[in-house]
Amino acid sequence: MLCLSVMFPFMIHIIPVPEDSQLGQRLLPIFYAPLLAALLRRPGTAAAVALVAPWLNWALTSHPAPVGAIVLTIELLVFVLAMRVLLSRAGAAWYLAAPAYLLAKAAAAAAAAALPALIGGHEPLAWAVQCVATGLPGIAILVLINWLVPRLYPPGAAGGGPRLA
Repeated sequence: MLCLSVMFPFMIHIIPVPEDSQLGQRLLPIFYAPLLAALLRRPGTAAAVALVAPWLNWALTSHPAPVGAIVLTIELLVFVLAMRVLLSRAGAAWYLAAPAYLLAKAAAAAAAAALPALIGGHEPLAWAVQCVATGLPGIAILVLINWLVPRLYPPGAAGGGPRLA
């Protein structure tokens, strides 16, 4: 999963786009591997990926910048925690990734309200709303992953499914 958390953003960033397009912020590839781990009921793996992925990406590609890695770490940890709670309450509902992402962004905005330097001194609520608007295609991809994984790898299916993996 950690390898995927580095490869997804790397693959997105090598797609040729105009320089002002920030494809990573639009498609949210760093969230894919933690989401997969959460959906496969591997909370320890999901938490480890959430903690390490932004920093490993920074070490290997110099992106995101360290301040951005702090914000991403907060977002990923809250995202994974929210997915765990939502999965325990709602089962494998197809839409859970969207509210988990919104909770993660709200947590990052709260952290930015306490430490405005995390987002370059921008107003936290406006920053969060802009990030969500920019990330709508990525949220759709997260929901698609959230819909596909439980159907392709149902818990407790013949052969053990992801619970025994």
